[in-house]
Amino acid sequence: MSQPSAVQSRTPQHFLRDSKISAPQADLLHGAHARHVAELASSPAGWHGSDDIETLVGLAGDFLWSENPFALARISFVFDAGHLGSQGSYQIINGLLTVEKGAFYSVPNNPAIGWAAISLAPTGASELRSFGVAGMFTDANWTIETLMLQKLGPSGPLLPPFSAVRLA
Repeated sequence: MSQPSAVQSRTPQHFLRDSKISAPQADLLHGAHARHVAELASSPAGWHGSDDIETLVGLAGDFLWSENPFALARISFVFDAGHLGSQGSYQIINGLLTVEKGAFYSVPNNPAIGWAAISLAPTGASELRSFGVAGMFTDANWTIETLMLQKLGPSGPLLPPFSAVRLA
């Protein structure tokens, strides 16, 4: 589909003139845009695959927890003082009821294990519930917005993965 010749021949100067943005304002806007693009390019914002998870410091907060797709719940992670990114407490809430709580441990991807993981240690349970982090989406401050997790069984990751999506 071709555009009318009048639109094709318009230059950025035409749009600036028609929008009544002054040249100094346009320069400020362009500078702000260029700085934002440069900051974003050098930030951790975006998708991180299982072999690209440098830290889990952005895990603190509330997530929609879809481990059981038939009983969606909310999980809250709170790091212990002095253990940012590595351990803290968690609580899984379904509706108004706490269905599980305990300690959690998290480790980013490193050469020793080859992937990132989160383990839940429910209060009163004798075994950890562990999840491999298949990937995560973060903002420019490493705050995790979405996690793709896989339950870990005796023989490795179990399919299908499930998501944990940050709640506002």
